[in-house]
Amino acid sequence: MSKSLKNMLSESNKQGLWPVFLQLVKFGFVGVSNTAISYGIEMLCYYVLLIRYPLDESLKVVLTTALAFIVSVTNSYIWNNKFVFKAGQKNWKEHLKAYLKTVACYGITGLVLSPILKVIFGNWGVPYWAASLSSMIITVPLNFVMNKLWTFRNKN
Repeated sequence: MSKSLKNMLSESNKQGLWPVFLQLVKFGFVGVSNTAISYGIEMLCYYVLLIRYPLDESLKVVLTTALAFIVSVTNSYIWNNKFVFKAGQKNWKEHLKAYLKTVACYGITGLVLSPILKVIFGNWGVPYWAASLSSMIITVPLNFVMNKLWTFRNKN
């Protein structure tokens, strides 16, 4: 077990699991807002903004998905920094470094792990919608732990 994970568990044992549980719940609320923002931007761009331009269908999907990802990850960084992990004020270099870590966390889970899990669950005969929800059982807690221990790690 990594030293950071041991420290988190040790800290949790001293204070009880309640503070960590509250952070996880707050993280979940931020995740719900991210999903709504991402979906809204994707639909707005795809159906309203990009409909005026004669773009290839796959290019439209890539552009709308990329824009939705960037905006939702930015939303996640802002709210996780201020509301969930309360990382405090930082200079612009520290903000940029933490933001890039946030992008990496969501990139690992959302762009790499989630599709792999959907394929695995799909191979078990699970319908796509259920495989998608099932993958979240793994990716959401993993994202929480990566953000808590890496992106917004308390340096004390």
